[in-house]
Amino acid sequence: MSRRMFLTCLIVVQAAISLRMCNAEETTSDSLPTLAPPICLGGPLTQCKWLDEPSGITICSEGSWPADPAFDVPPTTQHLILYNIKFPNRENSFRFSHLINLTVLQIEYSESCDLTTGATVPFLFQNLVASLDRSTMRTLFFTHIHFETIDDDFFAGFSGLESVEFDNCRIKEFTRRSFSPLAMGAPVSSLPGARNTSSFKQLRVVHAAELTEFAWEVLYPVAESLEVISFHGENLAQITYTPIDSFGGMFFNRLTQLEIRETHLTTLPVSVLNTFTGAANAPVELTFKFNKNVCPDCINCLSCEVLMPGLWPLVNWASVSELRTLHGSCFRATQGLLTFDIVGNSWDCKGTPTTSPLENSTPPVGFSEGFSASPITADYVTTSGNWNSTADPTTDRPSDSPATSNGRKKAHAILMVIAWNFLVTIGILTARQTKNIYSNKILLNGPVWFFAHRTLMSLAVILTLSSIIIIIVDVGGWRDISHAYLGVITFSLAMIQPFVAVFFRPHIGNARRFIFNYFHWTLGRLTYLLSVVTMFLGARLPVLGVHEAAAYLILTCFIVNILLQIGLEVHRNRQIFNARDPPLRPNEFPIDFAQKILLIVDAIFITAITISVIVLIAVAPLHN
Repeated sequence: MSRRMFLTCLIVVQAAISLRMCNAEETTSDSLPTLAPPICLGGPLTQCKWLDEPSGITICSEGSWPADPAFDVPPTTQHLILYNIKFPNRENSFRFSHLINLTVLQIEYSESCDLTTGATVPFLFQNLVASLDRSTMRTLFFTHIHFETIDDDFFAGFSGLESVEFDNCRIKEFTRRSFSPLAMGAPVSSLPGARNTSSFKQLRVVHAAELTEFAWEVLYPVAESLEVISFHGENLAQITYTPIDSFGGMFFNRLTQLEIRETHLTTLPVSVLNTFTGAANAPVELTFKFNKNVCPDCINCLSCEVLMPGLWPLVNWASVSELRTLHGSCFRATQGLLTFDIVGNSWDCKGTPTTSPLENSTPPVGFSEGFSASPITADYVTTSGNWNSTADPTTDRPSDSPATSNGRKKAHAILMVIAWNFLVTIGILTARQTKNIYSNKILLNGPVWFFAHRTLMSLAVILTLSSIIIIIVDVGGWRDISHAYLGVITFSLAMIQPFVAVFFRPHIGNARRFIFNYFHWTLGRLTYLLSVVTMFLGARLPVLGVHEAAAYLILTCFIVNILLQIGLEVHRNRQIFNARDPPLRPNEFPIDFAQKILLIVDAIFITAITISVIVLIAVAPLHN
């Protein structure tokens, strides 16, 4: 068999394997063929052959890209493989505009080179695809390509891309907006901060030896569409997350599989894990194996009653829901790898002989012969095989179980709904519309309506303060999202109201009383409006897991009450206009029977909405 035929067979087999990107096992550098580097002088390729009509695969291999401008890839090509080719670093050198059926582009062992010196330069991918209709592309596959940086323009034009794999590529960084071109559709919703739609579903970065750090927020533009994320990089030592969205954070609502393997990582930050929510009522898997974890020298988890402290955030993430699965491992001094699987709060932990990608490597960073992990007490692993996280091994202080944390989040939400959707709404209605229902009744040296208004608003402030304390204790710090910012602003304005009312309210009849009335009315309405926006955003946070109906029930309650008050004001002004002896203060005009019925119906409506929202919060399956 000739060398050319042998290489053709090799490439066909490799192309077939590459099409199964989701299920393909990673190959090691030892198995890669040794290829003679071609020159960079526009000579002919060894071959550029259309394999067969059903598959639509064309393979161009070994050599330098032809200088002949008439050179064309067959127009019926659907899957183009460029193998061991040197491409000149000049624009308009590649004619691909006629490839209207191309959906898969596979580039392997190829280089960009300087025409003057012949030296290898970082691969100029956009030069190569400039004439291609990139919107029809669905899959990109790169093997042993020197990129250096995946920059802001790398994916420009690939608006319909679904899958990308970088295998053994030289990549040092992904820029902040690397994936922005993939989100070019219409916004998911009309809400502020809504991301554009994207068809991008799968990202795999395999054996990226030069990638040492990855900023999680880089994936923000495609977070709503990604289903599979995989990182395998022996030198990847840090994954960071700095939120860039002030409208609720970043969440992977469709992600079903996150895989971190063979890296220098010892765990994943809690901030990263919190973005991995997954689709509602759909199973999600997190694989964290063959990384730089260490654990005590024991047979299995049951005999040690211990897990590697750094893995606690991962285990806590898995224990939130029965739909979550964690596949993990850690390294032991003498007995090799310890692997475990956790589904919900039930786990299966077993010792494995020293057979892993790390078998012949040095022990993980921080591991020595004298290493002894701080034992986690029996509270961590019970004899029934359930995870019971009652203390945080990383801080030696008590920590709450997922159920406790979820309960606090629900308590925070429920208290806020009671305070602002019920007490404040009724309180405003009482002050504005009921002054003449019990005009002659005095309670605690004041009108009944004033006592009711003051009591309702005071209770609302107390519940708000309690709710804020609960959520601060639960999250342990500040969260950089709009819900938190608006919540603080709303609470601050709510505290100003009673302070001004107690210390700066002039008596009735005082010439400056109208200033207080105007300030109190304006600040009260503004605070109420902000509270509705804050509750709406909070109810839509994926971490709360509440059905979206809750947010729109809150919004409906606000709109109905605004319309009702406008209607009552119009009705009252019409009565005053027709009255022979109208009162000096319009809101002291006697209330009629129809107005009383409307107020009663509205109070029942507010109560029903509040109860409905509370029920939706109570039954929601919270994400950790």
